[in-house]
Amino acid sequence: MQNWWARVFVTSSSDAKIERAIALGASGGVNYHKDRVSNAILQMSNGGVDMVIDSVGEASWGESLRSLRRGGRLVTCGATTGSNPPADLQRVFIRQLEIYGSTGGSLAEFRQLLDVFNRGLVKPVIDTTFEMADIRAAFDHLASGAQFGKVSLVA
Repeated sequence: MQNWWARVFVTSSSDAKIERAIALGASGGVNYHKDRVSNAILQMSNGGVDMVIDSVGEASWGESLRSLRRGGRLVTCGATTGSNPPADLQRVFIRQLEIYGSTGGSLAEFRQLLDVFNRGLVKPVIDTTFEMADIRAAFDHLASGAQFGKVSLVA
C-alpha cells in the first residue's frame, strides 16, 4: 500500500465549521466572509497549494486559481454559484496550472471507495438523516447552510 500524506485547508462562512474541520484533521481553514481566501491560503501553505477541489464555481474560481502554487491543479466538480467564471488565462499559462473536470468515477472506483468505507478506513460525516417523507425538511435544512457534513435520506 502506498503511503501518502496531505495537508488539508478548508473554507467556510462559519468559524464553528472551520473549527470542527480542524478537529477532524484539517490543517487550517479560512472564513471567506472575513478573509481573502487566496491570501490566507498562500500564507498558511507557504506559497500556494498543490491542488484545489472546487465545487462552488463562479464565486470561488478566482480565489481557487490564486491559491495554487506554480504547476498546481484545480479540480472542478460543481458550479453551484454559476458556470461561467472569468477564465484568468494569463494566470493559467504563466503559473502552468492544470484544470480538471470531474463528475465522479467509474463503477470500479466506486466499489473501491465502498470497500474503504466498509473497512472503516474513512468515516463520512453525516449531519442529519431524514426520512423520505420529510424531504422538504431536508431541503430546508440544506438551504439554511447549517449542516456540517452530508444530509442523507432513507426510505
